[in-house]
Amino acid sequence: MTTAQKNFIKTVGAIASADMKKTGVLASLTIAQAILESAYGTSGLATGGKALFGIKATKTWKGKVYCSDTKECYDGLNMVTVKNAAFRAYESWEKSIADHSAFLKANKRYKAVIGETDYKKACEAIKAAGYATDPQYAEKLIKLIEENKLTEYDGEAGQKQETAEDKSQAAAEQTPGKKYHRVQVGAYRRKEGANLMADKVRRTGHTDVFVRLLNGLYKVQVGAYTDKKNAETTVRKLKAAGISCFVTYS
Repeated sequence: MTTAQKNFIKTVGAIASADMKKTGVLASLTIAQAILESAYGTSGLATGGKALFGIKATKTWKGKVYCSDTKECYDGLNMVTVKNAAFRAYESWEKSIADHSAFLKANKRYKAVIGETDYKKACEAIKAAGYATDPQYAEKLIKLIEENKLTEYDGEAGQKQETAEDKSQAAAEQTPGKKYHRVQVGAYRRKEGANLMADKVRRTGHTDVFVRLLNGLYKVQVGAYTDKKNAETTVRKLKAAGISCFVTYS
């Protein structure tokens, strides 16, 4: 990461943290969106229009407008270029962030985003509500938050979440010295990749999903069963959902 990128995060992070206290929009979500949509404040929209987010300027918008080409994904697969799209523009990044939060609060479809303190749920909620057409939008935001440790800007909300994750991972160890049948979904060199897979598994309805650091790799495991048949049942369910996995005993 460059010095300019670090400074961008510090600048936007301070604004987003203050905004979160007033609006309930999670700071880490706001920062990640700003990074992704403005390329760390270097895009034409960010420099020319002082806008960190690609919010379209519809007929109801009475403020400044910045026009630029953009890419959209309408079929869930292919990105197409939209020429001379109109976006909301501002006098400063601070006003851009304020309007971004106001936009989310004013639209009922983003109700699940407001007040959410779990950054993963917030990212998934904003994508599910139709904020962006990019099918990988939520995953990209989560990756940015984790790589840049953006939950630090969430204050108490971020600290509480990290504590909960620590407890969950500790629970994965179960009784010290005792072996269990566990369903392993993958092994990753980077924790970020393991967390993304863990989230994918959780979306199938499983809550006992853990990321464990074993032999230098972050392993995604589901459950801790004394009866192997229960583990095999979980394997069948996950495979039916398109997730490759197998039973391990450790």
